[in-house]
This record gives sequence, C-alpha cells and structure tokens, in this order.
Amino acid sequence: MRQCIFFAFAAALMLSCSLRADLVWTRDQGWQIQGGVLANVLGEVQNVSNALEAMNEGKKAQDEGDYWTAIGYYKIVTTGYPDSIFAPEAYYQMAKAYVARGQYFDAYLALQEVVKRYPDYPKFNQIIGEEFNVASIIQSGATPYIWGWFPWFTSYQDAIKIYESVVSNAPYSDYAPIALMNIALIAEDEDKFDMAFDALDRLINTYPNSMFTPDAYLQMAKVYRKLVEGPEYDQTPTRNAISFFRDYLILFPKEAQIDKAEEGLEAMEDTYARSRLVMGDFYYYYRNNNVAASIFYNETITIAPNSPAANEAKAQLEKIARGELAPMTPYDWIWGRYTQPTIDEYKDETKVEDLNNTEFAVMSVDEFLETPGAAVVEELTPGGQPESYETFVPLYGSGLDKYLINDGFYEWSQDEIDNAL
Repeated sequence: MRQCIFFAFAAALMLSCSLRADLVWTRDQGWQIQGGVLANVLGEVQNVSNALEAMNEGKKAQDEGDYWTAIGYYKIVTTGYPDSIFAPEAYYQMAKAYVARGQYFDAYLALQEVVKRYPDYPKFNQIIGEEFNVASIIQSGATPYIWGWFPWFTSYQDAIKIYESVVSNAPYSDYAPIALMNIALIAEDEDKFDMAFDALDRLINTYPNSMFTPDAYLQMAKVYRKLVEGPEYDQTPTRNAISFFRDYLILFPKEAQIDKAEEGLEAMEDTYARSRLVMGDFYYYYRNNNVAASIFYNETITIAPNSPAANEAKAQLEKIARGELAPMTPYDWIWGRYTQPTIDEYKDETKVEDLNNTEFAVMSVDEFLETPGAAVVEELTPGGQPESYETFVPLYGSGLDKYLINDGFYEWSQDEIDNAL
C-alpha cells in the first residue's frame, strides 16, 4: 500500500514537472511555449492565442523603443489573462519598459506582482535580480520621470524600500547581503545613522559567512567614527568605533583594507585617550589640583600608550613631578589662584541657611496669644476668661455652637449641648 502511494506521488510529481511550460522569445517566431505537455494544449485555447498576440505586439514595440505602447499590450495580458502562462512574463517585460522610461518605482511594483502572485515563476531569481537592479539605478542618482516624461527628484528612500524587498523576498539569495550593505551606505549618506546601524547589524548577524561581512564590520566602525564630535564630548561613539575596528583586525587579518582599519583604530584610541587628557588639563590649569590631574593623565597613557595624547600626558606628569605650577589665568591675576575647599568648608556649604525668622523662633505661648489671631480666640472664649493654654482652644463654647451643632458629621441633642456648655 505504501509503495502504491509512493509511486502515485512520484507520478504526480513527474506529471507536474512535465506540465510546467516556459516562454521563449525569438525574433523570427515571437513568444513560444516550450518545455511541457501544456505547450500544445495551451496553444489551442482561444484566450491564449489572444494573449500570445498581445505579448508579441508588446515585445515588438518594446524592441522598437516604443515603451508606452509595449506597456499597453502587456497590461492587456495582465488584466485580461491573469491566470495564463503569459501574465508573469508580461509583468517582467513591463518592468523593463518602465525602467527604460525612467519610471523606476512603477517597475518595482510590476516586479512585486510577480513575487506576490506567481511565486512558482521559473524566472523568479531574475525577478529578484531586476528589483536589485532598479534599486541600484536609483542609488546611483538617476533622474526619475513621472509618467515617463516629467523629470523629478531622486528618492533614495525608494531605493531603500526596494532593497528591503529584495531581502524579504529572497533572504537566502546572493542579493540579500549586498542589499543590506547598500541600505547602510544610502542611510549614511542621508544621515540616517540608526537605519545604517540596523542594516549592518543584520548583515553581520544573519550572514556571518558572506563576502560582505568584513566590509560590514569596517563600515560599522566608519559610521560610528563619523558620529565622534571630539574629545570634549560624549565618547560612546568613540568606544563603539574602537570595538568594531578591533573586531575587524582580529577576525579578518588578511583583508585588503587592513591598513584603513589600523589607521582608524589609532585615530579613535587617540581621541578617547585625549578625552581623559582634557579632564587632566582642566584640573591642572583651572583647579590647581595635581592629584586629580595625575589620575586622568595616567588614564590617558593606559588607554593608548603610543598615541600623541599619551605623549602629552607624560609631559604634563613631568611638570607635576617637578612641582611646576600651571600658568596664571586672567582669573588668577585678578582673584588669585584657585584654592581647594577644606573639609570644614565643604560642610559649611551643605548647611541650610538660617531664615532669621526671629518672631517665630523666640515666640512664647503668651506672645503667640497676643497676636491678632488670638483675638478670634477671645471672641470665642465666654466671659473674658484669663488667657492660658487651656483656654486657648476650648472644646466647645457659646461661640462655637454654630459650627459644631448639626455640622453634617454628628447631630447633637439639646441635652448633649447643655452638658458640653
């Protein structure tokens, strides 16, 4: 039973292979269906005959340079005979005509129809290659034309979108890694550095054995180097550039661009070391603090021992060892050299200033009762009772009954009121 199923499956597979036909173009005979038993069957169908006629007329116009007419014939095939063997070929030829007219994104859309609707098209790899070619033309700066005759601005974002389609449509093709590299190059030129990092990161991690992976490491380092603003600013891009330059030198020691990587690494290490030199100079020249300055100078030497910054740091350490004071600044000539605060001065700076609110600080209870606020208490105190702490806040009085009786929280009876009073 299993053998019967196997032979039936094999027979069906062979039949499907034999049924697959292909289109072949010759100048003398035009488009012909070849490569399968459907060649004769499809040739007898009337709609195929009409599609074949449209395909031949379209190809004829395309060869004569009349691309607009050719596109019209190909659209007859794609709209009138979408299920025929001619439809994917019509989209493919239509894309070529669009490219010739400078309608690059329209060409891409035509190619995408083949990808979405005819994934078993025998020329699928050629479709991917044509998409890559369209993106490359846009990347080169070619002028696009609206409607095929009105010049317009080049949109590099369209090139990025098409390259991304190449990666998603054929992630295991040879076009995918180079498409990611081109995305990174365009994004860098457009100052979209996050997009460049994303494309390069995908190239490095998804295609570690690609011939473009070494270039991706070096390009990643170059982009980070481009973000470095100098030793006075944030050094995160500098450290990242150093990391990728080092990875390139370790992983790909035989690459042709090894000299550029070494030069970039030396420049970035000097910048990073110089950021510590700047801090050391600050403490030496403006804070008269040789201890802090020495710490940063030594860190400069540790980061890049052979860099120009390290040589400058060594010279500064020699000055400190000789007891040489920093030159006087204009501020120093007026106010004197900066002196380091003592521990007691640091403590004094952390004290909370006295608000000098003496009226509140030394006020006694009796003085407080003599304030204007106490007059309210006197009005509420029955019979002019002597001022004292006990009578300052009476529990209940004749002056408070209008606030406390039936106040919404508790309803008092007349007996409770009399007892309270």
